[in-house]
Amino acid sequence: MIINFILNIALIISGIYVFYRLQYKFRKGVKNPLLFQSLMMTALAVLSLMVPLHIGDVTLSLYYIPMILLFLHNKIPYKILSIAIVFLFYHFLFQYDLIQFVIFLVLMVLYQMIVPFIKTPRTSIIILSSGLFTVVYLITLYIFVTPISDKTLVAFFLSSLCATIFILLVYEDINRTFNFFINREKYKYYDRLTKLGNVKMFDRFIDKLFKEEENVSILLIDIDNFKFFNDINGYDSGDELIKQIARLLKNHLPTGGEMFRSTGEEFSMVIPNLSFDQTVRLGEAIRYTVEHTKFHIDDTHVVNMTVSIGIGYKSTQTMLKKDVIRQADNMLFAAKKQGQNRIMFAPVG
Repeated sequence: MIINFILNIALIISGIYVFYRLQYKFRKGVKNPLLFQSLMMTALAVLSLMVPLHIGDVTLSLYYIPMILLFLHNKIPYKILSIAIVFLFYHFLFQYDLIQFVIFLVLMVLYQMIVPFIKTPRTSIIILSSGLFTVVYLITLYIFVTPISDKTLVAFFLSSLCATIFILLVYEDINRTFNFFINREKYKYYDRLTKLGNVKMFDRFIDKLFKEEENVSILLIDIDNFKFFNDINGYDSGDELIKQIARLLKNHLPTGGEMFRSTGEEFSMVIPNLSFDQTVRLGEAIRYTVEHTKFHIDDTHVVNMTVSIGIGYKSTQTMLKKDVIRQADNMLFAAKKQGQNRIMFAPVG
């Protein structure tokens, strides 16, 4: 029994690791991670059925531990699918006692009806609910299936609870590690504060446009006096201002274009197939809208801000990316030098 018990724990932990490892490897191809998780937890339950625990005249299995994990982290349709699959293996392949599964099913229905409404941290929920589930499960088996000695009841309950806690800690640790690597890759090309593309994404996008499009507009947009604003109002207010201006700028973004956060207070807007005159009008519209918008830095205070904009424009196929970016940067510097709250551009032609 002890060997089978340890083997059950090893199977479940190994399966959780394999689940996350496969999801990480094929994350772009996994269109429905909840279904993927459901199938994996179902597989773990079936594997647990293959290594039963014999306690006197009763044959038990720890298949309910992955099912509890599934019920805490998935949607009802997938829970029903998993229960159905587990039942097919449980009754028709392994030919376990049907009464035990009925008891398990009734308890899982009650579990589903009660646990989601308990406002307790998730870790506490799974530990307490698993312990309670195990106690009730064994008591009902004692009443409706066959008597189990008190010592066996206590021993199995304690060992099962310890196994569940250990599996939970491993599950949470693997989950945190998985999310860490996913977020690290995600924010490799995206700004955490605004969710806009960063400088790396800017370079990739502009390289693509310069190969495919003849006309490309680049607008470098810098918030005026942002350092002074930060010194007066604090960095939290500065972050809130950045987010509000980012949302405002996105509202002006033409179809096909992309926006990026280049530095702390500087944004880049890259647009294909826009005429030079349309680019200038877009820049002026952005400048005017920012100037006449009141930004809420907290519940009681609003501020007015302005932006300076430098425009770079690719008008021929032979123009290089670095030259257009340098042009936009020089124009932004000129706008700042000549008083801020203005757009600057070099005439085309």
